[in-house]
Amino acid sequence: MKVVLCKGRFAGPISGADETLVAYATQLGAAGHDVEVAVLYPASATDRYVARLREARVPVACIARNSPIGRAMQLLKRHVPHLPAGPRKMLQKAAGSVSMHYVDLCRQYFERCGADVVHVMTPDPAAMAMIRAARAARLPILYQELGTPDFLPELNVYYEMLSEVLPLCDGIAALSPSLARRFSEKFGGVPASVLPLMVEEPAPAERTAASDNVTFGFAARMEYGKAPLALVEAFARVCRTERASLRMAGAGPQRIEVESLARALALDGRCAFSGIYKGPAQRSAFMRGIEVFVLPSLAEGTPNGIIEAMAHGLPVIASDVGGIPDTVTPEMAVLIAPGDVAALAGAMLALVRDPARRAAMGRAARQRYEQMFSPAAVLPLLLERYRQVGVTSGKST
Repeated sequence: MKVVLCKGRFAGPISGADETLVAYATQLGAAGHDVEVAVLYPASATDRYVARLREARVPVACIARNSPIGRAMQLLKRHVPHLPAGPRKMLQKAAGSVSMHYVDLCRQYFERCGADVVHVMTPDPAAMAMIRAARAARLPILYQELGTPDFLPELNVYYEMLSEVLPLCDGIAALSPSLARRFSEKFGGVPASVLPLMVEEPAPAERTAASDNVTFGFAARMEYGKAPLALVEAFARVCRTERASLRMAGAGPQRIEVESLARALALDGRCAFSGIYKGPAQRSAFMRGIEVFVLPSLAEGTPNGIIEAMAHGLPVIASDVGGIPDTVTPEMAVLIAPGDVAALAGAMLALVRDPARRAAMGRAARQRYEQMFSPAAVLPLLLERYRQVGVTSGKST
């Protein structure tokens, strides 16, 4: 079976969707399956996700390579979230129109590549064009939703476009049962199955976090939806009575504001910023340097960071939103209401003061990772879903 995993573009330097695509592709390849990645628009020469795919010897095809129109649209799309609603909507529709010019070029690629299944991830105009092209090439199509279609208003136009191409897909998947239900409700009852995230097995190594000074860790894009400011405020409350540290990995539009708040709250020496980790080795080094993973997001699909923490045997504190309640259990995680700084501080304090509970939660987290999100658990589900999509399309895989 040959699988082609598709996105419109690599959206790094921090992208949960890119992380998911790379994990699926590299693990499929490592298991001996024929896999290729296709994007419509070229990535930068230094893109870390492309580098990881090349290191894993997974071919990457850029269909509209060297396109001046495509490059211009990518530059414009970087500013979409910061535009007023009217201009943003116009730009998104323009991006959709531009992508449609590449449908025939995508069709030619799909006819040449010999795919048995085309797996398209996350909605953007280029992904819609690739779905149309794969259908024109008469290939089985699996669309996988990696977010939540009802949270970010700036994505409404993309979901309107997606509704037009969903009937062309032979299968639809989301990351958790609740997200699958929400997707089905959003699109008039269209059935959606569950296809979980997958995180590769960390290499064995010793944990480096200090036992007498509990270290909390945050790893995500520093933007409003991830609530990094709320985390710094909660951590300051913890520091009034307890010895603790906070390490924050990531970048984003709120990075400067978060650092300024940490200084204003006199957290120098207790709050450290480590930037973006660039691959599995740096990710593992970060996770092994903390004792509790915290993600107080206001909205989520299923966060890669939580699964990565589980793989490293870490207890989790997170918001009760999106697919997170499906991902964790009470034995391994404390869930709080989004935006509740007092509850977040309370959860952090409770784990600082109870090392036995932290240890038990870490063991439960690791066990759930092995059962639900490891390559051994997810690869069979992924391959079975591909086979089902092939049967639905009438083309057995």
